[in-house]
Amino acid sequence: MDLGITGSTAVVSGGSTGIGKAAAAALLAEGAGVVLLARTKTTLDETVAELRAPGHPGPVVGIRADVTDRASVEAAARQIEVEFGRVRILVIAAGHRMRRLDRQLFWDDDDWAGDLDVKTVGMLRIIRALHPLLDKSGAGRIVNIGGVAGETVWEGALTHGLNNAAMHHATRYLARDLAPEGITVNAVVPGLVATEWRFDWAAAAAKKAGRTTEEFLDAYLARLGVLLGRWAESAEVADAVAFLASRRAGYITGTSLVVDGGITVNAL
Repeated sequence: MDLGITGSTAVVSGGSTGIGKAAAAALLAEGAGVVLLARTKTTLDETVAELRAPGHPGPVVGIRADVTDRASVEAAARQIEVEFGRVRILVIAAGHRMRRLDRQLFWDDDDWAGDLDVKTVGMLRIIRALHPLLDKSGAGRIVNIGGVAGETVWEGALTHGLNNAAMHHATRYLARDLAPEGITVNAVVPGLVATEWRFDWAAAAAKKAGRTTEEFLDAYLARLGVLLGRWAESAEVADAVAFLASRRAGYITGTSLVVDGGITVNAL
């Protein structure tokens, strides 16, 4: 299926690791040029070098940007305007991992605000800054990366859930707000995904439980009720992102595409 994005420019926040990196690879494979935004320069440079390898025909560049800093985001937007002009696709993948699992009710105010500042407010900063550059011909696409924690209580991670619930609501709000400008806004909602930090988490949890990583994951996924019995590969989530970012998805807006292997079916 030709997704119709060859030659377009896509910007991916949180693009140096995890789902953002996989989304960038998927868009590059479809012929888009990709601008990666990320805070850590060394990781950003490594990812750009990796994605420039054969097999990814589109151009890729990295721009350091801290989504919690308005000036940094707006500086990145100015650089994108100078180097690329119009942006057709914007993927928002920046966010915190679940950093702590202590009782979040008793966190300090700054800890609550810090978590929300990255994913929720950071998303708004990026869209605000890049809005003047977004394609308003009917081909403009925004794809937010949410998560099933926005619908369920996930391991007691309060701010993780708040961020994802806010992302889903903001997707619907922005779909209405930006529809007159020909921009669609959708969310991809992954469940448990085999990102870099999740591998580390699974290995540490397995060691603590005295099991192999495979044994731990099998039991954990069964307890969660993942119908497919495995976690997702990042590329599987990225394929959903690429579709929603494409011309093929021109009549889809304000929706959340769940890619969770059946967690939210609640079969248990």
